[in-house]
Amino acid sequence: MPRQFSTAPAFSLIELLVSMAIIGIGLLGISSLAAQNIRVQYFNRNSLISAQLAQEGLELARNLRDNDWKSSSPITSSSSLEGLYNDLFTIDYLGHINTYSVPQSVPLLNIDSDGFYSYNPGTPTPFKRYITSQCQDNYCLLSCVVTWQAEGQSGSYEVNSYLYAWH
Repeated sequence: MPRQFSTAPAFSLIELLVSMAIIGIGLLGISSLAAQNIRVQYFNRNSLISAQLAQEGLELARNLRDNDWKSSSPITSSSSLEGLYNDLFTIDYLGHINTYSVPQSVPLLNIDSDGFYSYNPGTPTPFKRYITSQCQDNYCLLSCVVTWQAEGQSGSYEVNSYLYAWH
């Protein structure tokens, strides 16, 4: 019995390859969009955390200055901002103050089990926070800088504030 071929319209091999290429390009576009979205979300999360850490740094410096005002005991350099004129220093919520000569020598912040950032042992984070002071006779300009570098991305955030009656 001889073979009979159908005369009904069908897809040719070229049409099939073209349609697969179009679908592949579409899926590639969707996957690259998803990957870009993940990178942007990671960058935005770290930018938000760095903004909050920078504001916290200034608040900690203000708090230490305010506690010195309320204290009836003499100011000591280990518990206050006295002696930090025109310096680069770090501070955390426990009141630990350390001075540094260059920003590159500032250690990374760690996060503890309660979610607080400090220089005490804990889980390392990609964030560095330091404060610089530029003091005049009756005020100081404090600049808190938070930098981070992780997952092939880096960023920094800076907040400035004037503190009057520094000492």
